[in-house]
Amino acid sequence: MSLIKKILFVFFILLPISNIFVQNAYANFIASGDTLSTSNYEIRTFNVSSEEGLPRDVAFSNDGKKMFVVGEAGRDVNEYTLSTAFNVSTAVFIDSFSVATEDTNPMSLKFNNDGSKMFIGGRQNDKVYEYSLSINFDVSSATHTGNSIDVSAKILKNLFGLAFNNDGTMMYVTDGRAKGGSSESVHQYSLNISFDFSGGANFIRSADLEALHDTGASEREPYGMAFNQDGTRMFLIGTLGNDVNQYTLSEGFNISTASFDGGVNRSSNPNGIAFSPSGLKMFIVGTDHDQVKEHHLPCPFNLFAGKCPPITENKDRTGIAMAQIEIAKRTIDQSTDTTLNRLKWIRRNKDKQNLTNLNIDFNFNNQRLASLTEVARTSAAKKKKKDKDKNRDIFYWSEGSIAIGRVGDTSISSTKEINTNRITVGADRFIDNKALRGLAFSVGRNNVDVGNMGSKVDADSYNLTYYRTSPMKDNEKFVDTIIGVGRFHSDILTVLDGNALTANRRGDQIFGTIKIKDEIKGDKFTLIPSGRLDIGHTLLDDYTEVGVGGISVEKQHVRTKNLRASLAAVEDISNDKYTIKRHGKIEYRADIDRSSDFKYKYKGGSETFSDTLHVGALHNISGELGIDIVFPENYSIFIIYERDQAIDYGHTDNLYIAVGYLPSKDTEYAFTLNGSENLMSKLEVKKDIKGFDLIFNLNDDLTNIGDAREAYIELNKVF
Repeated sequence: MSLIKKILFVFFILLPISNIFVQNAYANFIASGDTLSTSNYEIRTFNVSSEEGLPRDVAFSNDGKKMFVVGEAGRDVNEYTLSTAFNVSTAVFIDSFSVATEDTNPMSLKFNNDGSKMFIGGRQNDKVYEYSLSINFDVSSATHTGNSIDVSAKILKNLFGLAFNNDGTMMYVTDGRAKGGSSESVHQYSLNISFDFSGGANFIRSADLEALHDTGASEREPYGMAFNQDGTRMFLIGTLGNDVNQYTLSEGFNISTASFDGGVNRSSNPNGIAFSPSGLKMFIVGTDHDQVKEHHLPCPFNLFAGKCPPITENKDRTGIAMAQIEIAKRTIDQSTDTTLNRLKWIRRNKDKQNLTNLNIDFNFNNQRLASLTEVARTSAAKKKKKDKDKNRDIFYWSEGSIAIGRVGDTSISSTKEINTNRITVGADRFIDNKALRGLAFSVGRNNVDVGNMGSKVDADSYNLTYYRTSPMKDNEKFVDTIIGVGRFHSDILTVLDGNALTANRRGDQIFGTIKIKDEIKGDKFTLIPSGRLDIGHTLLDDYTEVGVGGISVEKQHVRTKNLRASLAAVEDISNDKYTIKRHGKIEYRADIDRSSDFKYKYKGGSETFSDTLHVGALHNISGELGIDIVFPENYSIFIIYERDQAIDYGHTDNLYIAVGYLPSKDTEYAFTLNGSENLMSKLEVKKDIKGFDLIFNLNDDLTNIGDAREAYIELNKVF
């Protein structure tokens, strides 16, 4: 059977085995002035009248499992638990906390990032009050710190809305048009200490809301206020215009750069507004039936066609997009590295490579036993002579690898935890005494967990690789070449505010590597400098997410182009029984093609986005330590640990374990058995020698010729 036929046979055998690795509501964009109707936006409601008759503002814990409503009737903050994150219909009242001591007209409610602080804006005194929570997002543990910020100097009518920027260094309040006043405004203050009023606040600027509206009319009582994640979008809601007003800020959290996008009518008496972290859910609370109303938006933090933000505003979304690129690159790297590991091992142990050397010898003083061994010796000699001329013996090998990596949180992407498992089987043979070529097939599973809300990408990959190594000069300088093709299938899960968006995506790959290396040999020590070029191309299919707020992604090209320089060292520490080589390497890699264009549309929208995503780092340093062991039976194993560190990006830890069979060239005999004149009782020896089964059996005392005793030697070839 030819080499190619054998590889294809292995492929089809392993393919089935590899399997072991192996409610939607959409809203259309609406135009300015349209009603936010139940038919296209309003999904769920929750009545709070049992706890509060004048609800003014609403807030949520980070995980969406708690909801808080502040109101003037009870003068308290009411806490609810949600069995399903950000699903108001699952809310259950838990407890309340009175703020009447500080202000009898609480209007607004906000928390710091971890829920250890709560802030209440009150219109009785036009102050913002600070509370400390001993248990995060548990209002029963709240205590007033004694600190407050007096904003009455800028308030014309009443303090209504309250908001902070992401790091708590900026505070924003709204007030309405007073009797005889000219406008309604948003006021911006800086805090000397983040989310801490003890250091005081400084007035920065005000924004005249009326001046931002083309019609000259705006919401005269902007009760509620909210920003998107990066502060480039601001929302105000109030009871006179009954509108949700959307503004775009050209500079994040700088209200002087705001421009008016439009307003959406909201029936009657909306007071407070909040968004889920993803911006795909908007919550409005008001005195209209004392309800918290949940709305699903067609794209994050946006109400109007042509105003959708890119996915890069959401770290988990961006992390999912980047994970797909990283998997494509990683699949190529691991297929290539596995094959190169094989070639490096061949060179480290090339003095052991010879399948045709089938020497068997038996040494017995007993004449009867000695005569029996002649048959086996003659048979082995014939086999050796027959195969010596062919030099077409095939070496079989396998390798398993485990990779664990982590890419930390960045300005645009959540943390990614990486886990990769791969199994490779291969076969190769020497073309002559120096050159070798072969084929390898690998099956892999890549798992990337993005963020901490359950988003992930799981990919199964299949790769077929042809490889060759040839000497350039004096059997010390070599060139390794690799050409491979592959395919992988990804299952994509994006979790936004507890809602799952799912998709499947396929990718096809072609890649190649050329590596030139030199061997500088000492007695027991060898230095191996090398240079390497990797080129690859992955074509990812288009896909559409299933779920609320999903996107449709176009076909995507991911290119691989790496330049590497490395220095390896090998030390021979063999003993009489085992061939042992320990080795290490340090390598610099320049990833000179890290970008890929991610093109997509929001479902229901017409605008196409193209985000250029940069994955990984330009400069990368890796180090590896490993050991080779060839056992007396010429079975071999090697283990390699590798740390790949991307500068200022993240790292990956790789563990490679490979086994193989490697007959010995430099031993005179593959198997030797010695006996004596006095072999007593029963002795049985069974041995697998280079594809031969040898059985040697003695029963009782062979020195007593007169008794019925037996001795036999059996040599069988296993096919």
